[in-house]
Amino acid sequence: MTKQVRWKCEKCDDGLLAPTRPRKNDVRRYCLPCSAKSGKLVDRVAPSLEKKREKRTAIVQQKQKAKRVRIATKLQPKKERWKRWEQRQAVFNKEADRIWALFYPQGTNRKRPLIKIVFSRNGGCSGVNYGNDIIVRVGRWSSGGASAWEVLAHELCHSVIPTSTRDGSHGKAFYVALKNVIEARWKVRMDWSSINGYTTSSHSWGYKVDWLMQEQLEKAEVVQFSYPADQVKEV
Repeated sequence: MTKQVRWKCEKCDDGLLAPTRPRKNDVRRYCLPCSAKSGKLVDRVAPSLEKKREKRTAIVQQKQKAKRVRIATKLQPKKERWKRWEQRQAVFNKEADRIWALFYPQGTNRKRPLIKIVFSRNGGCSGVNYGNDIIVRVGRWSSGGASAWEVLAHELCHSVIPTSTRDGSHGKAFYVALKNVIEARWKVRMDWSSINGYTTSSHSWGYKVDWLMQEQLEKAEVVQFSYPADQVKEV
């Protein structure tokens, strides 16, 4: 036998027993006397079913709220990481503008290459110049240091100093220009006269000069600002 519950008219409070899910054309769904008076069908409701429905709705809403909280908690580290990425990118762009202007003290219409910051696998700092784009690799947990700014100036210098057929891309002319810009930007004297063994066929001399200038910048403690580190791990 089909389970039945009491259905009541909300206007006259008259009730009767009917299935929990009566058909739409079942007259027990409607209060006929009140329908005759109003000229429109007046529905009956089942109080017990309404209570169950309200309870289910409350449970569903509670679950949905808990789910939203879980999702928000999961996304929060990503939002914080994205915010730090934007801050870090802004710091590098601002510094790149300063360095670029020092390469052209009389002004220039040349557009500065775009700077893209990525994380290095070994935690060190390096860079590469693709012409219109420059990639600077920094350590994931790094939040500053002279090496990042020396690398940035180094890669921007590649966009200013053309590759020489005699000295290649890391010749003495390149490092003289880089040295002059670093000295102008941070008001510190760069001296790489102690680096010997210069040849036009090897980059090892140039790398030694880079490391020495980074070391001199660190010792001079002239780099006073840093960038946000990527410290929050993914959930």
